[in-house]
Amino acid sequence: MKILIPVLSMGKAGGYRVLSKLADELILLGHQVEFLCPGFTMAPYFPTTAIISWIDDSGKLSRARPDQIEKKENFFSIQQKLTKALKSIPENSFDIILANHSLTTYPVLRAGLTKKTVYYVQAYEPEMYKLMGGIKNNILGLLSLFSYKIKLFTVVNAGIYTNHKHINSKKVLYPGIDFKLFYPNVFNKKITDKIVIGTIGRLEVFKGTIYILQAFTIIKQKFPNAELHVAFGNAEDFKDHNDIYCFQPHGDEALGNFYRSLDYYICAGFIQLGAFHYPVAEAMSCGIPVITTSYYPANDTNAWITNIKDSNDIVLKFSEAHLNMQRKNEKVERALLDVQQFDWKNVTIKLNHFLEELVANNK
Repeated sequence: MKILIPVLSMGKAGGYRVLSKLADELILLGHQVEFLCPGFTMAPYFPTTAIISWIDDSGKLSRARPDQIEKKENFFSIQQKLTKALKSIPENSFDIILANHSLTTYPVLRAGLTKKTVYYVQAYEPEMYKLMGGIKNNILGLLSLFSYKIKLFTVVNAGIYTNHKHINSKKVLYPGIDFKLFYPNVFNKKITDKIVIGTIGRLEVFKGTIYILQAFTIIKQKFPNAELHVAFGNAEDFKDHNDIYCFQPHGDEALGNFYRSLDYYICAGFIQLGAFHYPVAEAMSCGIPVITTSYYPANDTNAWITNIKDSNDIVLKFSEAHLNMQRKNEKVERALLDVQQFDWKNVTIKLNHFLEELVANNK
């Protein structure tokens, strides 16, 4: 099959990693995969073997990324470029369009290509726009909401979305994990007197970083040798706190090394609980004890589940984990088993079945 993936950019968000990896695995299955990306955006953060066609301001395609300084595209220019590009490509030159972000569905609709489109929903985006606030985000949130009313062939990335507000699909495709990069330490870590707690330093309110900071302040009082390591954090944001260190583990190899340097990983997000959460799954895959709100694949057998917006409960669950070595080892071993379902080959074979189903429906 020939598969076309229109994207808003080739950015750093986890959803773009999923698309790059799915593209690579689909190519290994014998398919041809091509990304359509507006020009003047960043070069791919997550490498892919797929073709990338860059769209210029007139909607023309080029295999060469525009040799100009990156600029921030606005919603309207991105929509215009993607629509022009989709209209310019002969429909018989591809079998499937894989829409991913809610705002990639409108160019598909305007180009009259809905029957060939698989809509892979990776999050309920209207809620995220609403939480970010402002007129622009409220408008984007409404547009995102209406994307679910286009009635595309929809696949969701977690069981929570099978019947979630305006989303309705029984087809679930969890993302994958590269176990060559996210794996436990083969040898025991160097023994130190430090307790290294880690998190991903996202400052969006719904990521709950503020509750981790509050919990860490209390943990430091009980365990003075504790440190908080923040991946992708800005040191300026934490300058008023002691023993907080920021790291920039760019690329999955560096990110895997970051997880393996930890003694514990904490997540305190509080929206769309039950959704697949990459850092939780990756930390588990690296054999790190996880303390988190109820994101998939975490549960009471493989992690310590905390209440949302509750710093004191984070402290409680951390103490339970740290003071019970046997229980901690049991949960880590259970987690290592539970993440095996995310092998990329298995994930892609399942996606391939969905793609074949849509093609068969269109015959």
